[in-house]
Amino acid sequence: MAADPLAGDPGAITRLSSALADHQDDIRTGTHHVASALHDADGWEGASKDRFTTTVGTIAPAAQRIISRLDAAIDVLDTYAEAVRQIQDEAERIQAAQLTNAVDSIANAVSMGSARSTAAGSDATEADDRRVDRLQTDADDLAAAAKRLDAEWDALEERRAAADRTAAAGLTDSEVLGVAVGYAGALAAMSDADFLRAVAGMPPEVLAAQDEAVADRIAGMPPEVVQAWWDGLGGRGTAGEHSAAQDALITALPAVIGNLNGVPYWARDQANRLSAQRAYEQAKEGLIAAQEAYGKAVGHAAQAVAQRALIAAQERYNQLNNFVAGARTDLNLRYPLSRQMVAFRDGEPPLGAFSVGDLDSASSVTFLVPGMGSSLADTTQYMRTASTVQQSQQQMSGDASAYVTWLGYEAPPNFVATGDTAVFHEDSARAGAVTLAADLAGVRDTRPDVQLNVVAHSYGSTTAAIALADDAALRIHSFVTLGSAGIPSSVPDAAATHAAHMYAAQADEKWGIAAFGRTFSDPHRTDPTQGFGATEMQTDGSKTVNVHDLAADPESRNVGYLDSGTKTLLGTAKVTMP
Repeated sequence: MAADPLAGDPGAITRLSSALADHQDDIRTGTHHVASALHDADGWEGASKDRFTTTVGTIAPAAQRIISRLDAAIDVLDTYAEAVRQIQDEAERIQAAQLTNAVDSIANAVSMGSARSTAAGSDATEADDRRVDRLQTDADDLAAAAKRLDAEWDALEERRAAADRTAAAGLTDSEVLGVAVGYAGALAAMSDADFLRAVAGMPPEVLAAQDEAVADRIAGMPPEVVQAWWDGLGGRGTAGEHSAAQDALITALPAVIGNLNGVPYWARDQANRLSAQRAYEQAKEGLIAAQEAYGKAVGHAAQAVAQRALIAAQERYNQLNNFVAGARTDLNLRYPLSRQMVAFRDGEPPLGAFSVGDLDSASSVTFLVPGMGSSLADTTQYMRTASTVQQSQQQMSGDASAYVTWLGYEAPPNFVATGDTAVFHEDSARAGAVTLAADLAGVRDTRPDVQLNVVAHSYGSTTAAIALADDAALRIHSFVTLGSAGIPSSVPDAAATHAAHMYAAQADEKWGIAAFGRTFSDPHRTDPTQGFGATEMQTDGSKTVNVHDLAADPESRNVGYLDSGTKTLLGTAKVTMP
């Protein structure tokens, strides 16, 4: 298809070029502010200062790369705008000449007809013949001019097509994009080792621009390959003991690095916090938009639709708001422990895991797997409950297991509150077990000698039992079930979980929620305290467990499995201690 010489707006192209120049100014200003922040931190010492300095040190070179690419884009756009302007001016000249030629040709044809009629008459003179000849000459000249103008228009169309091609090539050149055209495609043909080296060598802004196939391939790498690759980028240490390449990967691919088994947890923590914060900000904007839409909805049907959207937006906001709050919520600890966002998988619903304790250095790591009705909206509640166990450990030995509040599966809704019967079936447990096993394997692959434990409550014990039974390589030290909703028949006894030690506690619960879940389970699930081979934990003490919850309202007379003063709390703390 021929290019239209008159298409486009040179002024708009020039304005785009000017906007890119404004972006350059913004980048220069931002880089200056970052450099100023570095000077302001002169009195700051320690590993965090080293990390900050290293990170800031990458910003100015990255900014200069972007500014250079914008320069290249601006040159291309300015040249293109001038070329389009000249072509359009020439096109208007040719069109005006073609119009004049067409009018003159019509007038000549009319005159020619009249002259030939006169010259053919009986009283025609020699002058009449000469007039016909002159008009014919004019007609020939006009036809030649029309042909010449058509040729000029064809040449102009090719000139415009060439200008378009040149601009497109310039804007996709490596000087603008920072990566050669087709480079992303070349990655697919590389070996894993070459692929990972190529990715690690990309500047952050180039890495972030790669398509999803690059992220998907990294996410599918075996943990041992990932670990060797990551170690080769500059070390596995925390704080300042890391490399610019590691920082670039965390910044450019947070959703991948944050959930990539084989990557140390300090890096996963930073990546997941980036991802979770972005998701939280989007959820906040989504809630505001849903509130506005509901307020503007007119009519019963429209209001019903808007209300459902508002409820969904509010639920998502609540989940993400509580999850990011895990970084700052008060905990029941004797002395503070570091926190790490172990996993974050955005979706419907969002899923994640938060650790209290450093998974890169703790000698014992325990996963707390909640049951029905749990979601990211309960993150801080479960973190406080887990920290009660850690407080007991601190009181006994001064050392505490790192506890991971694992909300990495879509738990079935609370049957009591919703009437949803999913908790009686195994679908949610089997789907969740896959992710739980992968996350446990991530710890085992990263920390091959660490003591790894699982404490599971209610339906969480159903999920955990399947995960442990399916993967003996997890080498679980202690598997604790509290108020179990039942162990599936595919796991016939404690030995089938492959845990070195299994413990089970079942209280005389008000309303018998755990027993109710087991009784009506389909297929039927087993009580792990009844001839299953698990060591039974007592549920009395200075306080006796009397409800299904892990932690009860302190103002009530109810006592949960991990409330202070219970033997289940003390027992859980002991068997998961380092």
